[in-house]
Amino acid sequence: MSSFNQRLWTRDFILAITTLVGAQLIYFTLMAYMALYAVERFHVNNAAAGFAASSFVLGAGLGRLLTGKYLDFVGRKRSLLIALALSLVRSLIYPFIDHYGLLILVRIVQGSGFGISSTTIATAVISIIPVGRLSEGLGYVALAGTMSNAIGPLAAIQLSQHTSGLWVFLFTAVCALIALVMVVLMRVREREPSAAEHARKWRLRPGDLLDARALPVAIVALLASTGFALVMTYLTPYMVGLNLADAASLFFLVWAAAMLAVRLFAGRAHDRYGENAVIPAALIALATGLVVLAVADSLWQFIVAAILCGLGHGAAIPSLQAVGVSRTTRDRIAVATSTHYLALDTGIATGPVVLGVVVQLVGYEEMFLMGSAVVFLSVVVYWFLHGRTARRAA
Repeated sequence: MSSFNQRLWTRDFILAITTLVGAQLIYFTLMAYMALYAVERFHVNNAAAGFAASSFVLGAGLGRLLTGKYLDFVGRKRSLLIALALSLVRSLIYPFIDHYGLLILVRIVQGSGFGISSTTIATAVISIIPVGRLSEGLGYVALAGTMSNAIGPLAAIQLSQHTSGLWVFLFTAVCALIALVMVVLMRVREREPSAAEHARKWRLRPGDLLDARALPVAIVALLASTGFALVMTYLTPYMVGLNLADAASLFFLVWAAAMLAVRLFAGRAHDRYGENAVIPAALIALATGLVVLAVADSLWQFIVAAILCGLGHGAAIPSLQAVGVSRTTRDRIAVATSTHYLALDTGIATGPVVLGVVVQLVGYEEMFLMGSAVVFLSVVVYWFLHGRTARRAA
């Protein structure tokens, strides 16, 4: 049977996608609500409130580093069950936290649980997807993240405004419970570590935590995710300054719709025609979208920017993940997956901080132009580190 005709939407693939949606809803809901919660509950300043949200990413990075190394020693299904069960408990204890420092500690611990669960789910899904449909399958995985990104912040805003913060935490607890049930029902393919892996089990060198073969395209993903992070962080205050505050929600709606649309066919194009048919064009679209965003002064121009950014980011990230996985060996898939997500976390965490300085010096427009330059640079980096030697898919 042709690999393109092999069945993708199996029972376990659907359960894995549902699990991922539940885990990521916890992440996006709490990211959208935590800064406001920290201000209201602990009366902290804006910087401390921002750290209450972003400390989750710090924990996620720590969790991903160790997951790649020890996932198959602990067991994939066992790791998922433990991480999601602890996430359920932590969601329920938020209302009882009475000190800001304890809140940060819980955020970091819950972030590490998310890092473990999301990396494990991605690794498990890769083992389910037919080889010839890898990029397409990972596109649907990324599509689940897009759905969570749209639903989570909306749930946080609506529940906190019309009920109370308690219901936000109960919502994330329900998400964790649903994901936990899906894992119980799911058949997860395990991999027994080799004798050589057991011999170096407690060795922690860079190569044990990061996959050297996946690292080149992970660097490209880091640069590309910087553009995504700039939009997510600074678009709203930028448009408020232009007296277009009502258009910000429309921008994100169009952005999400573009990402949803492109992920329905970009993965299939990657599998059929090769990564060079997708990734360079996607990165150029994202960079061009940032340029349009920097010079836009009317609603239709902002919509064009949203379409370009959504198409570019939506196609590039899952394709880069597929390339990273395909460059490594089967026994290193967990480490390669961890390397990819760690690169994304790094770009999302550091990009707005580094380029945010530009806002203070010259303004938002120049910052978006610099972000565009970073994404254009990622096209060059991709070509020299991988693209020029990539073969067209059969």
